[in-house]
Amino acid sequence: MSGERLDRALADGDLDELLRLIDDACEDGDWEVLEQVAVRSRPAHEQGHQLWPAADHAEHRLALEAPAAHAAAAVLRDAVTFGIAALAEVAASTHTWDELDAHLGTAGVGPLRSVVAHERVARGEDLTGVALFEDPIGLPLRLAGWEPASAGPTIGAYAIDDPVPAAGLLDEIGPVEPAEAGGPDTAAGLSALLELTCVWAEQSNGRRSAVGIHGDAAQAVAALTGTTGRRLSLPAEEALALMAWAGASGGAYGRRRGMARGRFESWWCAAALAGLDSDWPPAVDELGEAIHELGWWRFDDGTAPSGWHLQMAVEDPLDGLAWALSAGDSAAPIG
Repeated sequence: MSGERLDRALADGDLDELLRLIDDACEDGDWEVLEQVAVRSRPAHEQGHQLWPAADHAEHRLALEAPAAHAAAAVLRDAVTFGIAALAEVAASTHTWDELDAHLGTAGVGPLRSVVAHERVARGEDLTGVALFEDPIGLPLRLAGWEPASAGPTIGAYAIDDPVPAAGLLDEIGPVEPAEAGGPDTAAGLSALLELTCVWAEQSNGRRSAVGIHGDAAQAVAALTGTTGRRLSLPAEEALALMAWAGASGGAYGRRRGMARGRFESWWCAAALAGLDSDWPPAVDELGEAIHELGWWRFDDGTAPSGWHLQMAVEDPLDGLAWALSAGDSAAPIG
């Protein structure tokens, strides 16, 4: 019956019926039918029907809810036009590495297999000893002792619950002396900070700005915002988690980059700020020591921000350098 229903929906170009069929197939555990929806809906444009939303949604549900064999197949097809998250991250959110890798096979020795592995590592799985090929992430296959573990966002059938990490109570800062621009000394850190939220600015409603100075964090915030505002000191681990969250996020409308990419961005940013970005990846112990020598802060201008936001300041007391980043995005209509 499901096969006949699928045939009729495809022949009629009935997107609503296909979406209902997807829900029913998931409820019944009929993964073969769900896979047929994914595979057969996409080329329907050849008959004049635009049914790719059904194909995208079916692939997402396979990666999220189906047994590992079907989830891995969806990842390897990598056919999604749009989607709330990359299928490698979706599958990794509900399946272990061993479950997925058993079905990635020789076809999965490339970058997709590697991204799945790093998604599992970002969630705390130790994959030391796993051989990866065409690895676009290139980080150690287990979390460093100074890296915070995270279960990641809650990825659902239709949405992702990935709220902005709570800031806590910020304290007022007094007036500070103006600071000198950092110039080349702060350029690498400045670029890495801006990269954290590039998707918000390039694919959504977001805006971002940053400064690098000779001085301290309070002076950097003043140089960026015109006011010292309020701030809260962060442990290095919490700062890394905040950067990883931002690097993974797509903001209001951008394409989410995933936890593996978020972890990469947090390492890259920390290394650039610490002056350890010349050799990649930096030595684990060296980077861990360096990030604990930096001062990390969250700040605002005196009023709590809304929407997706990242307002962070960093200072290097040994070299007398500091940076501040202010980025935000909202779900207001684009255009």
